[in-house]
Amino acid sequence: ELEGLEDVEVEDELPEDEIDEIELDEDEEFEELDADDLEDDELEEIELDEDEFSEEILEDVEPDVFDDDADVIDLDEDEDLDEIDELDEEELKALEEFREQRQLAEQFDKVLGDREKKYNRYVKVPKGLYTVGTKKSIKSSLELQQFEMPKVYIAAYPVTNSLFEIFIEETGYKTAAEKSGYGRVFSARFKKDGQQSSWSKGAGSVDVEGACWYQPMGPGSNLHGKRNHPVVQVSVQDAMAFASWIGRRIPTEAEWEAAARTDLGYKYPWGNRFDPDACNIEKSGVCDTCPVDDFDTFANDFSISDMLGNVMEWTSDMEYPPIKGPQKNKYCIAKGGAWNARDDLTISSRSLYRTGFTSNTIGFRCISEIFL
Repeated sequence: ELEGLEDVEVEDELPEDEIDEIELDEDEEFEELDADDLEDDELEEIELDEDEFSEEILEDVEPDVFDDDADVIDLDEDEDLDEIDELDEEELKALEEFREQRQLAEQFDKVLGDREKKYNRYVKVPKGLYTVGTKKSIKSSLELQQFEMPKVYIAAYPVTNSLFEIFIEETGYKTAAEKSGYGRVFSARFKKDGQQSSWSKGAGSVDVEGACWYQPMGPGSNLHGKRNHPVVQVSVQDAMAFASWIGRRIPTEAEWEAAARTDLGYKYPWGNRFDPDACNIEKSGVCDTCPVDDFDTFANDFSISDMLGNVMEWTSDMEYPPIKGPQKNKYCIAKGGAWNARDDLTISSRSLYRTGFTSNTIGFRCISEIFL
């Protein structure tokens, strides 16, 4: 398309019978000039004037216009054309990816009920510089730094059991724990049961056969009353498979932390002072997951809930664990602390786990660069 081209109005053609007839206003003083009436010296003067006029025009024209190489295309122009072609291909590819992602997101949204749609809500994280990491001398921690965050849309809640169940029913997907036949099961030291509470010295973790997303504690456990709890016993690969199916992905560590801390760089989602009533950790005495919206009151300034406590969340980043000696495999990074975490956790807290690891303390949430 040509830009800047103004619309041109085209007048109707004259009728054939009027083509040769142009009405002129009669003027008594109008006289027709006949070349025969001119004297010879006057004709010569006119011809000389015309020659001088032609020479003046030619002198004003740039010589390059008449260069023999004027129609040769410069190499730089060829390069520019190639760049335009590449940009067009990139734009077309990006547009096609957007359409595919949008279609996947819409398909998923159509099978959700009103209640599920609440937990599938996404909020905008503005583009800008965000503080991530910590200056604590902990080898496994992300270094304190400024992170240039792109504009993204992140889930307001971790993926719930009800949302993950739809994914399983629609795709027949088998999770890592189902394939391996077991999952890691953690237990907390402190538990509240009504008016009573108890401490257990033997709290820890053990691999339990049969533990998977629909029976997170192992055989005999189930999801009764937990449809709005975060899904657990899922690996990083399981999280990526779900995210891809709905046209999204899981965040990087820096993206996750920037979204949690907001542009104010808070130590906790709700501010810089720890509040034991703002999240589900060991001292809460729940000893298990809770609904993802239980702590909406303490959502951060971007309206993102449950980013500290309840469950840790997978990120797409991996790194070598802080141990000496040669290392063959990188470990997956999980953020946020879980229901069995102590009160010294912050947004910068992280844990490293081997690929394929699953437990009843780790879930995930999704993110995308575009609003779907």
